[in-house]
Amino acid sequence: MPGVTVLLKGSTTASSTGVDGSFTLSVPEASGVLIFSYIGYTTQEKAFTGPGTINVVLSDDTKALEEVVVVGYGTQKRADITGAIATLDAKAIEERPIARVDQALVGQMAGVRVQQTSGLPGKGFSIQVRGSGSITAGNEPLYVIDGFPLDVSTQNSAGGFSQGNPLDNINPNDIESIQVLKDASAAAIYGSRGANGVVIITTKKGKSGKPKINYNTYAGWNETAKKLDVLSGEEWIERAVEMINFNWVNSGAGRTANQTTAQRRAILGRFSNSLMLDERWLQPGYPGLKIIDWQDEMFRKGIVQNHQLSASGGTDAVKYFVSGDYLNQEGVAIGVGYKRYSGRANVEVTASDKLKFGVNLNPSYSIATDPGVEGKDQALHRAVGFTPVQEDTVGLDVNTGNFLPYTWGVSPNSPVRVVENSIGEAKTFRTLVTLFGEYSILKNLRFRSTINLDHADVTNKSFTPSFVSGQRGNRLASGTFNGYRRQTFVNENTLSYDRVFAEKHNVSALAGLSYNMGNFNNYQIRSAGGFGTDDITTLNAANNINVGSTFTSESMHTMLSYFGRLQYNFADRYLFGFTVRRDGSSRFGSDTKWGTFPSASVGWRVSEEAFFDNVPVINDLKFRGSWGISGNNTIGNYGHIALLDFSNYTFGGNIATGQVPANAPNPNLGWEESSTIDIGLDMGLFQNRIFTSFDYYTKVNSNLLLNIPVPTATGFGTALTNIGEVLNKGWELELTTRNLEGPLSWTTNLNLSHNKNEVRQLGPNNTPIQGGDFDTPHRILQVGLPLWSIYVVQQDGILTQADIDNKVPLYGRQTVGDPRYVDADKNGVITADDRVVVGKPNPDYTWGFTNTFAFKGFDLRVLLQGQWGGEIYSLFGRAIDRPGMGLVENQLGLNRDRWRSPENPGAGERGKANSSFGFLKSTAWLYSSDYWRVRNITLGYDLGRLITNKKLIQGARLYVSAENWFGKDKYEGGFNPEAVNTGGDDYGAFPLSKSVTMGLNVSF
Repeated sequence: MPGVTVLLKGSTTASSTGVDGSFTLSVPEASGVLIFSYIGYTTQEKAFTGPGTINVVLSDDTKALEEVVVVGYGTQKRADITGAIATLDAKAIEERPIARVDQALVGQMAGVRVQQTSGLPGKGFSIQVRGSGSITAGNEPLYVIDGFPLDVSTQNSAGGFSQGNPLDNINPNDIESIQVLKDASAAAIYGSRGANGVVIITTKKGKSGKPKINYNTYAGWNETAKKLDVLSGEEWIERAVEMINFNWVNSGAGRTANQTTAQRRAILGRFSNSLMLDERWLQPGYPGLKIIDWQDEMFRKGIVQNHQLSASGGTDAVKYFVSGDYLNQEGVAIGVGYKRYSGRANVEVTASDKLKFGVNLNPSYSIATDPGVEGKDQALHRAVGFTPVQEDTVGLDVNTGNFLPYTWGVSPNSPVRVVENSIGEAKTFRTLVTLFGEYSILKNLRFRSTINLDHADVTNKSFTPSFVSGQRGNRLASGTFNGYRRQTFVNENTLSYDRVFAEKHNVSALAGLSYNMGNFNNYQIRSAGGFGTDDITTLNAANNINVGSTFTSESMHTMLSYFGRLQYNFADRYLFGFTVRRDGSSRFGSDTKWGTFPSASVGWRVSEEAFFDNVPVINDLKFRGSWGISGNNTIGNYGHIALLDFSNYTFGGNIATGQVPANAPNPNLGWEESSTIDIGLDMGLFQNRIFTSFDYYTKVNSNLLLNIPVPTATGFGTALTNIGEVLNKGWELELTTRNLEGPLSWTTNLNLSHNKNEVRQLGPNNTPIQGGDFDTPHRILQVGLPLWSIYVVQQDGILTQADIDNKVPLYGRQTVGDPRYVDADKNGVITADDRVVVGKPNPDYTWGFTNTFAFKGFDLRVLLQGQWGGEIYSLFGRAIDRPGMGLVENQLGLNRDRWRSPENPGAGERGKANSSFGFLKSTAWLYSSDYWRVRNITLGYDLGRLITNKKLIQGARLYVSAENWFGKDKYEGGFNPEAVNTGGDDYGAFPLSKSVTMGLNVSF
């Protein structure tokens, strides 16, 4: 066999075989070991005692096909899988410094879109498997950790998870493997919660043998990956002069731009900052003024450090894995950070040949600090639009304490001083516990029972002192305390049977019963009328309590399930699988609470057929197909029954508290269903030197849990019902190539996904549903369009005098130099009725590209990731990029190329500074959401090669890593093209961070 690499173990001396399989290699006189390796074949070692002839026979490497993959309630050989399952190896987590488990999934799996909607440390990511299919119910997958199915949590319109993210506080270093079940045949075993896919996470376990101790640590810094381009202080002054002179010249006859402020004041008889200049703007160096870049003042380099110590080992009777972890991550803005303390103990006891039992215990505690930096009217929003010119005697203290706002500046308090002095803490204490026992009734028949508990206590405290609030003379402190307790209890019992008949008939059967109960109790108390002192930040110091914002609430839901699975494999060639699950949920009516979710799959391993023996290029070929139905019940707990709310009314001339109906009950409310068809191909070439998987799928979500508009005569604006249908269809490609092996190895992993969704049915008359906060709705649900298509007026350049003369349609009091809009309805006037569909929020394609190299102890991993084909609508433009903005505010840098005159029309995208027609939502705030990022570059070195005495240290690896250091997007109107923080849109996102860290992994 030609091309086999022959390496002298412990050295760099190597050779390769010729066309006849022969080789020569200079070796020492003493004994040693030769390593023989070739792509697609198992690596072998041969000892020698001196020069001589060695014969070696290499065998096919079937490891990839024999690899065991975790599926629902069991495992399968990868070769036997008939569903669409993506796998992430623990090495992708261990070899880079990451703070969250979901961070490790970015760009790693086809069909799994991981959105980092916020750059705040500790914040959860949003994950979509094969697109968004639901409108009102959730689109997040089900997470299963060590067999424990956690409650599904939905990302809210503010970008957070109001009941916690299932991956909160989970230590990534504890993870052994991650599988994502993408199609219904794989996920239907989880029935009602599998409509959006299932993420199965397996943590590390102990193995028999000598105890192994690992210490992993890293430290470094992170900084903002992006600053928003806004006008500089000098550019703001130039714009302010332009606007004020325009206002003055047009305020009365005989007024000119070259008149001084003193002259203008004498003419007007009073002072007006909209008509008079700060004369210091016209002097060199702006004496008495200070130019401030508020973003630079807000951002910082934050230090990050992580330490983990773990021990594992055991005997044939007891195996254990224990770990402790500490993470401290300062955010890229002042006042922002995240700390996590976690522990884990996984213990398994084999009491006899028939009985084994164990416990998985994972307590954790975290503190996330955020004084209010993200979203509408929060500190970063303020900083971007804050006046970049201030009195030099005031500087960053503008409008705090006894300092006033700058005369030509905005009125809010200094965002820097607000975040420096405010408190914003979210403390999470969470414990995950799984107790399990397994008993072998017969040789091939096993019974397993688990008891699982997820307990989380979360408290949020906020306090803003009086001296950074309000205006001088009316400064009041404010505070809020809220939190929740969430508990999920699950008991599952399964009976499994596995047997091979006549060496060719492989049968596997599973039957199970599951009980799930979830409690969620939350509370809030808020101050009113300020505090007696800024020194006491607890609410007992508040002057009053805001009764309308103070509450407690309790809710509970339960689910009972029966499920079964049958798998048949004939001669590792013909594969069949059947699954059914029946769920009963307390969230639905008595006649509709039960749902049945079946699935079926088939596979044909063509490469195992006798006629395929003469196809040497293709060593593995499998066709597979599947169909299945799964469900979705991610809604509130009591939509099917009538609820009451409080309301005030007048009785006897006094205000009295009464109760009113709070919802339109629907006793027939039932399951939302997702039906998926998947056709797939797995193929290995050149002894798996090239391995690829391709899937084509259609997913139809029907009987949607949808809030449809109803006549207001009912007393309600919407009602929750089962109606509507959404189609997702697309394809996925995964490709792995082992390009080089030997002293220099190079492996490439590529994944590419395409998804298209379409609304196929809405309410009874398919009436479009509009959405989007603030002013006119800018999103629309309409049959034939993608979910929540962007629906705004089109801007078409800038109005000229010729346009005015030709009587082009105008909006309000538009004049020359204002934006020109398209009259879509052709009625001769611009209104909100001229809105058209101009984009969609979800990308057409997502991709990830990883290259891994190894050479003489060095390893290098580079991960690129991105998306294209979607749009983002920036509501942030409403604050920093709208026509007619006041001169006191700062604007996006796009406005430096604004229209100034017919002779200087600018870039044709932004109109004149002085506009008075108002504004409407248009394509001026529409941006492409395309981006690419070098998510990670990690360079490591195996220090174990330098360790001669391994009695104490068994191995060590030193590495340096760069996260998010390179990349580009087209989102000029915001920090993050995936941002969600206000009403489902971006209204001042917190930017992503880029980091550099150095780490050390040591094994004892």
